[in-house]
Amino acid sequence: MQLGKLFSPIIKMLLSVKRIVSQSTKRLFEPEPSEHLYEIGMWKNDSVVQTKYGIVDGFFDKGTWCWKGIPYAAPPEGPLRWKAPLDPIPWLGIRKAKKFGSSAAQIMMFLGPDGSEDCLYLNIWRPRSSETELPVYLYMHGGGNSIGSSGTSSYYGNAVAEKSNLLYISVNYRLGAMGWFIHPAVTITGSPEDQSGNYGTLDLVKALEWVRDNIKAFGGDPSNVTIAGESGGAFNVLSLLASPAAKGLFHRGVVESGLSFIWSTEEAKSQSDNLLEALLVKDQRAGDVEEAKQVISKMQDDEIDEYLRSKSAFTIMKNIPTRDFGMAAWRTIFVDGTVIPEEGYDIFSSEEWANEVPVIIGCTKDEMKLFGWFRKNPPLNTREYDLVWRYFSMLWRANGVDELAIKMTSSSDAPVYVYRFDWGSVDEHGESVLPGKKGRELGAHHAAEIPFFLGMGGGDIALLTGNTHNKRNKPGREKLTDLCMSYLANFARTGNPNHDDLPHWPVWDNTEGVDKVVVLDAGIDDLRISYLKEKITTKDVVNLVNTELEEPERGLVLTMIDDDFLSFGQ
Repeated sequence: MQLGKLFSPIIKMLLSVKRIVSQSTKRLFEPEPSEHLYEIGMWKNDSVVQTKYGIVDGFFDKGTWCWKGIPYAAPPEGPLRWKAPLDPIPWLGIRKAKKFGSSAAQIMMFLGPDGSEDCLYLNIWRPRSSETELPVYLYMHGGGNSIGSSGTSSYYGNAVAEKSNLLYISVNYRLGAMGWFIHPAVTITGSPEDQSGNYGTLDLVKALEWVRDNIKAFGGDPSNVTIAGESGGAFNVLSLLASPAAKGLFHRGVVESGLSFIWSTEEAKSQSDNLLEALLVKDQRAGDVEEAKQVISKMQDDEIDEYLRSKSAFTIMKNIPTRDFGMAAWRTIFVDGTVIPEEGYDIFSSEEWANEVPVIIGCTKDEMKLFGWFRKNPPLNTREYDLVWRYFSMLWRANGVDELAIKMTSSSDAPVYVYRFDWGSVDEHGESVLPGKKGRELGAHHAAEIPFFLGMGGGDIALLTGNTHNKRNKPGREKLTDLCMSYLANFARTGNPNHDDLPHWPVWDNTEGVDKVVVLDAGIDDLRISYLKEKITTKDVVNLVNTELEEPERGLVLTMIDDDFLSFGQ
């Protein structure tokens, strides 16, 4: 395959995202600041809404009311960089809410720097009706906590708000080293939250506090809030489930294709030291890393703090290595003992985790094939490609789904509902609903479920993968979309995805031999819903690789990816 042909859909998708981001970074209409807060208004089925911080004016969007670019916190720039977020600044007059706020500062794959540190904005869609006390569905975008934006078309909320009759919110939060950063010289003072380093997590807590205080004005119910996210967004849902800082701010969680990795403060400090060394070498204050260590040993804390804060977000991000898949190799979500409990995600096995609520958790069957599709080194033949990404996708499910479900249900009575999304995967006959070779190359890849859950058609995901959503697979695809949206609408209302007119979705049960997982799939024309009884752990996957494969294939699988994204640890 020619590189131009391979990257053409990627470039198109990224240019589309860049267009949205560049438009959103233009300074929005900024009313004069106010010296006082306001009493929130009542929902009147109108675009003009009185919030605690001022009046916003939205617009009509395809059957829904929409408000874009509402600030939920003060801009975390200047002295507020690497600090817990503060309340937004109140304003006088009417704030136009018709353009997305800036996405977070980030280095976009192939396109370079974009976004801004002034990024803490959210967007709201709700049905055009006078109905109040609507369930609230707050969605966190993906991107591995290093890239992404709530303003991309995959996360638009008009379809899910109108069809599911709920209030949908998408939200930006700080990314990468702006969102998760610990260095003793920077975080030595301030509140425990300031010292935690988990600023991206705290941004999302602040967004939920904004929802608690303001969402009634839009006709939403602050006592019925579901948080959801895919990939990096799912990482953040998990962190909020565990976080005492988010206690009582939401009532259900949806974890789509997340992973349960979490890092110690020592690991967080180590990567910050590495960054500081790289910056000093870049500035020619040191000839190499070893000399940079000597320079640092002679610097005072306030000098280090001033030096790091003097660097732009983009300068910092450009000096962070990238993973095989183009995202920054920056660890996020730290066990600080304040925002994230000292037990990390082992807290889910205890009776003491902060937000014991109903949870939906799942992944796609072929998670890792999307990354394998981009990764061309080393080159793999057909059999090697199938083997490597099959076992890595199983490893994803073990780490990001089953092991979490086992923990959560071992100590809690809150129900856990588990899915595996199979649409696009090659079936037992070697066939797929995807066109051409896409079934084998991509299958039910990472992020494939997003347009089915949110009802946004292909969105940026299908553009990224070369328009896998086509006329031929449309009938079955639309039926599966209707089903997925119905499940999520029921869950957002009641904490249970089931309804009399839908295929039953079992609660996860650690008992052997019972249905545990619903498999979401469709053929060209029909739904194909089935169930899995087995649970799988990381140890199980390693044992399968060792027993089912011989060298050199075993070694290839075990060592194909060797970083903290997802590996067998060989």
